[in-house]
Amino acid sequence: MSARLPRRAALRLARGLLLLGLAGCAGVGPQRLDLDQIGYADALGEGLKRQMLLNMVRLRYADVPTFLAVSQVISGYQLQTTATAGLNAYPNAAPGNYATVGGTVQYTTRPTFTLTPVTGQRFAQSYLRPLAPAELLSLAQSGAPVDLLFRLGVQSVNGLPNGATSGGRAQEASGGFLALMQALRQIQSAGAVNLRFERQQGGPRVFLLLDADHAPAATAVRQARQLLGVPPGTREVEVVYGRLPNGRAQVAVLTRSVLQILYELGGRIEVAEADVRRGETRPTDPGEGLIRIHQGDREPRDAYAAVPYRGRCFWVDAADYRSKGAFSFAYVLQVLAESGQGQPTPIVTIPAQ
Repeated sequence: MSARLPRRAALRLARGLLLLGLAGCAGVGPQRLDLDQIGYADALGEGLKRQMLLNMVRLRYADVPTFLAVSQVISGYQLQTTATAGLNAYPNAAPGNYATVGGTVQYTTRPTFTLTPVTGQRFAQSYLRPLAPAELLSLAQSGAPVDLLFRLGVQSVNGLPNGATSGGRAQEASGGFLALMQALRQIQSAGAVNLRFERQQGGPRVFLLLDADHAPAATAVRQARQLLGVPPGTREVEVVYGRLPNGRAQVAVLTRSVLQILYELGGRIEVAEADVRRGETRPTDPGEGLIRIHQGDREPRDAYAAVPYRGRCFWVDAADYRSKGAFSFAYVLQVLAESGQGQPTPIVTIPAQ
């Protein structure tokens, strides 16, 4: 752009353009880093939530789940500014034409995203492999609700069955399993969940301390020991994978895989009656589940997570704290299963020029 201005105004404008260019070049890096760190973190989080919800819906309709990992994000920025100024002196200067000023500003952004499908051995190791009992207990010791973790990631404890979906029909958890979860939750609330780990060549071993001397949780500890069949005088038991224990001082935990967790949560998704009549899916069994996922023609604006599928919308209500908690911890278990299985860690590269 170019214009002819009075001398004082032109000089002021030229100085302003020069300062603007210098400030832009100096600030684009730090400013964009702050904005991109928050922006990409939010976008990645929302995308992963939607992908997990979509897989729940697809499993609800006997469809194939898909997992796509974000392996790299490259976002490049370039800011170019130029400014020119000229002064017309006597005798060439005419009244009202003492100076000329011109300048250009160019801003360019080129984001690039690399997405990697999770297939083959990585898929089997991450989503078909049952979770290790030590992984669940480690999360519980870190403060995650032990009852919610077990309701999500466990099929049974010492033969006490959790709620499950079999043949499209939901089966409620046994009374013994629910009583054990309540006792473990009370023990955790009292800060009395104690674990001991042993690292061996065949894998880590984990032991659960069940000491009734802890006053705030003494009653809950005694109840847990009774439900687990712990012999009198045994202070700690080894937690092993399986349906039933092999020894007297063991607790057998039959865990689920990530795909099983998504299938179980998807089993309680609300579906349209027309879809059931056409045989696309089974009706939703009544009863209270860990999560409630709605369906309709259009999702609300403030949905916690929402996805379209076959002309319908499915979403988790933002005001449903219980469902959001179950959804979030299911995602944590998925991340835990993916860790150490060769999953690419997202790399964000932001070059600024």
